[in-house]
Amino acid sequence: MATPADELDAVIQALAPILADAARRDGRLPPERALTDMLGVSRRRLRLALDRLQRDGAVFRRHGQGTFVTPPPRPDSGRSRLLAGQLTLEQLMDVRRQIEPRLAQLAAARALPDEIANLQVLMQRSRDAGNAHDYDLADEVFHYRIAELAGNPLFLEIFDLIRNMRQEAGWRERRAETNVPQVVAALGQQHQRIFDAIAAGDVAGAGQAQLLHMDYVASAIHVKP
Repeated sequence: MATPADELDAVIQALAPILADAARRDGRLPPERALTDMLGVSRRRLRLALDRLQRDGAVFRRHGQGTFVTPPPRPDSGRSRLLAGQLTLEQLMDVRRQIEPRLAQLAAARALPDEIANLQVLMQRSRDAGNAHDYDLADEVFHYRIAELAGNPLFLEIFDLIRNMRQEAGWRERRAETNVPQVVAALGQQHQRIFDAIAAGDVAGAGQAQLLHMDYVASAIHVKP
């Protein structure tokens, strides 16, 4: 006889191809009512499954926008596109080099054991990525989680804007050209070093590992740091 845990695992397994399909499109999952019809499960069981996936960093939910396999887009995307049109990749990287090492430092100082365990899962996804598309998805979630762990809502807001700039300023197009397998492997190794420093509570080491990662990214996409 199936236990409640077994039934929940079955719902999560049934959601896997839906998550994969969303990742290939705009990242948005169908509405909950549509998902319950597709899977033949109750709304309560679906929400329990989504709750677990959210804790694992596999989905993100934002009130009024829905559920996503990547951090949801900012509601002011029109303003982001306008700003992106005035921004060079060099300027974007300059801001990232100022902000993201500090986020890693704060995460190292604040992260709790269960949060570190979750971050390890997200880091491993980037190491296991078999292609540039899968890496980009894992990379976005990994860095977003570090920004969340920093525990500063203003920093998270700034990082969220940076994330939108990456999508609007030609970043993905440049990465698509340069993220060959050996580069993806090197980036995954750098994520490992960032994670190791955060897990060890090494504040200085986490900031340095993140800065070295930023410099490598800049070099890989041919942007002067």
